[in-house]
Amino acid sequence: MKRPKLLLLTMNFPYLPGEEFLETEIVYLAAHFDVVIAPFLHPKNTAHRRPLPANVTVLTNVIEKKSRIREWMFEHPLKAADAFRILLHACGRLRCDSLSLRQLLQFVVSGMRFESGIIEKLKYQKVDIVYSYWLKSPAFTAILLKDHSFARAAIARAHRGDLYEDQTALGSLPGQPLVAKGLDRIFCISEHGCRYLRQKYSAYDDKFVLSRLGVAPAPIQNQPSEDGRLHIASCAYLSPVKRIDLWIKSLAHCSIPITWTHLGGGQMEEALREQAQSLPAHIRWQFTGALSNQDVLRFYQENAVDLFINVSASEGLPVSIMEAMSFGIPVAATDVGGVGELVRPGANGFLWPADVTPDTIADTIHHFFLLSETQKKAMREAAWQTWRDRVNAEVQYPEFAQQLLALT
Repeated sequence: MKRPKLLLLTMNFPYLPGEEFLETEIVYLAAHFDVVIAPFLHPKNTAHRRPLPANVTVLTNVIEKKSRIREWMFEHPLKAADAFRILLHACGRLRCDSLSLRQLLQFVVSGMRFESGIIEKLKYQKVDIVYSYWLKSPAFTAILLKDHSFARAAIARAHRGDLYEDQTALGSLPGQPLVAKGLDRIFCISEHGCRYLRQKYSAYDDKFVLSRLGVAPAPIQNQPSEDGRLHIASCAYLSPVKRIDLWIKSLAHCSIPITWTHLGGGQMEEALREQAQSLPAHIRWQFTGALSNQDVLRFYQENAVDLFINVSASEGLPVSIMEAMSFGIPVAATDVGGVGELVRPGANGFLWPADVTPDTIADTIHHFFLLSETQKKAMREAAWQTWRDRVNAEVQYPEFAQQLLALT
């Protein structure tokens, strides 16, 4: 029996960097669909491509000519007229200021250029579903492909920076009303995200569906440390929103022996290393630098971790927390985004308010250190059960695939 065809719109995947979560999801999608992937950005090195199932193909250099918007409009006057029509209609309702207008123009034109490139690369072959992994400009491309009869259904996922306006650099997402109206479904990775969209776009309430990401079962369970020190791990790209500087300040308030490992690199790594130099001698620390997802999982297999921490100012639903819990590691984290859907205070970890202070974090760390081994073991078991019940890839992704099949 012929399987339906799915067109997956990504930013880089299957090329590096980013979108590590798709490494797991693509296996389950390929079990139900013949998949074509179209990355929105040009890969810097096509040799560094992640492994893919046999029935997955990749379109490269979809937007081949890197012309400016103005140049593109002169070259494609009919499409430019369509873009202006969309802008006038949208801004008439939104009362756009000049900044929002420029953002919206970029959003619309990028989506239109991506659509044109995809149709050409696919040689006008149709697909059953077009799926944008982000609620960004490619989600508008998905709508255009459906409107022009190249797809039966258009859907997207919504994460964090593509979802919450206050988490963007400019504090707005003027293209979001367009995709909220035009998409058939928007799959939010957290219940928090679903509520956010339902409040903003109540007229489209039935389009917003909870579909959490998932991580695969861990090959082994992580073991607690036995050297009298508290072993703590964190895992994130080192950017300001992750607030690792706040965590280092908290460590300075801790009087217990701690070994802390941060998994991952990023733009702030050098500054954070310098800050950590001032930590007292009983705090041992290590920055691993950039790691592949496989290397992160290998760390949990080979090293004792007593507690995972996340002090972000904003999150969607952190895969880093899911991965730690899959190994049975308790989590202490700020209650932002969908984090509270995974972390249950006193059961599998601890929740801090978003404006938590270093003293409060240090108090929690001391409290956890003094818990009995029986209590810590119970928290480890509860962490694993949360992974099993809420974010097990072997449950989440087959269910997601079935929801997509229903749209065909």
